[in-house]
Amino acid sequence: MLYKWFSILNFTTAFDVTVDYNLLKGDRGRPNPNDFISQLPDEVLCIILSLLSLKDALVTHSLSTRWRFLWCCRNKLDFDGSQVFEKVANNKNMLVSERVKFITQVNNIILHHNYPIVQDFRVCFDLDRNNFQEIDIWIQFALNKKVEKLELNLMTASSAKDHDPAKNYNLRLPLSDGNKLLHFKRPSLNDIGIEMLSLKKLDLLYVNVSEPTLNEILKYSPHLESLYLYHGCLYSHISVGGPGCNLKHITLIGFEDIESISLFDFDLESFTYSGQEIKLHFTGLPKLKHLDISQFSVGLEDNVFHQIAPCVSYLNVLFLDIHIPQEGLNVNAIPKLPNLNKLYLIIGAEEDDSLLEFTSIAEACPRLETLVFSLVWMSPVKRRRKVRRVAAHPHPHLKLFEILGYYGRVSDLELAMYVIENADALKKIVIDPVCDAIGEDLDFTEDDFLKRQLEARSHAKRQLTPKLPRGVELVIL
Repeated sequence: MLYKWFSILNFTTAFDVTVDYNLLKGDRGRPNPNDFISQLPDEVLCIILSLLSLKDALVTHSLSTRWRFLWCCRNKLDFDGSQVFEKVANNKNMLVSERVKFITQVNNIILHHNYPIVQDFRVCFDLDRNNFQEIDIWIQFALNKKVEKLELNLMTASSAKDHDPAKNYNLRLPLSDGNKLLHFKRPSLNDIGIEMLSLKKLDLLYVNVSEPTLNEILKYSPHLESLYLYHGCLYSHISVGGPGCNLKHITLIGFEDIESISLFDFDLESFTYSGQEIKLHFTGLPKLKHLDISQFSVGLEDNVFHQIAPCVSYLNVLFLDIHIPQEGLNVNAIPKLPNLNKLYLIIGAEEDDSLLEFTSIAEACPRLETLVFSLVWMSPVKRRRKVRRVAAHPHPHLKLFEILGYYGRVSDLELAMYVIENADALKKIVIDPVCDAIGEDLDFTEDDFLKRQLEARSHAKRQLTPKLPRGVELVIL
């Protein structure tokens, strides 16, 4: 009921709030005996405000003098300008205007925020290196407020594919002097270290991070558990580890300048990498359970399996993205994965070539419970040929099998038949005909994709229903 009461507040944009800061100067007026909500204790009202979006919480200052300062008690500040950005992304003049407006609004809000702690601080808008002073101020504000989760999503007006990382905001420590704008005291590097003691999660999207800066972050953030970096500039050779490192989750996506990543001697639990083919060095990672490797060109026998071999005995979940697999899979190069229970393979499905060789990866997982093939069409070609089979290999624990991108080709059917014939404990097969196609010759319209998905559903039902063992559920999405 309380949340419904606030839902009458309507706004035209995702982050478009005008706050009359003159009202902040007054004292609280006498309570209205008919306003039972305003008579609730501050602690309760702050809980209510925490359930609202930031823009909704801000406007409550004008309800009455009782509410003037209450929005300042929020310990989560989410400056989300994504909806505004989507509307003006293709209009350069409007984008510049909205960027100025966004910056002004953020500055005004953090200038008047007087609560001692901000648990979560998030900025999401199209900003770059030209806005470094303002962004530095926001980061320092968050650190001064003992932030636990800090996210900078400096969205780009261009697509990630065409984005120039050289234009990104460069995060550097110590931060630049913001005295001219918001009169914050600029701390020394040692002060920054103290202020980063609370930081647990750091997400940086379209932000460049130098080697000294990343080292300082890790050094002065002893409680940092999660690091997410997306489409920026890092440096060639990443090395993270040692007894002082407490990171549990690392995600690196879309970096073209990385040549190698070395992770060693700490309690990492999950690692995700997506980008160019690189060298991986893993040692002393006894708690690594989740590994997600996506490289644009993968030589499985020479690269990925050899490089992850030191940690495969610990893994529970493995994602491998093999968009452009090299011909010929060296089965002997696949290490045993004794504790793996979920295997997710993204495979480039070229024409109608058989994909059965990739079942060798599943055969290295004696405790496998979930097997997922996500097929990326390189070509919509179908061939008339007999269904191939490989030597039987039991999967006694396999309960769930999924194929994403099922097209009704013989190669798709071969994968399904392999599982049906070798998984006695199988409970469910999920077929998702979503068309995730790439290639210069695939000039499909939206109607083409929809037509092919309808055909794929029909093929899946016709091909697999007669083959289903008793007790196995077929789900076609």
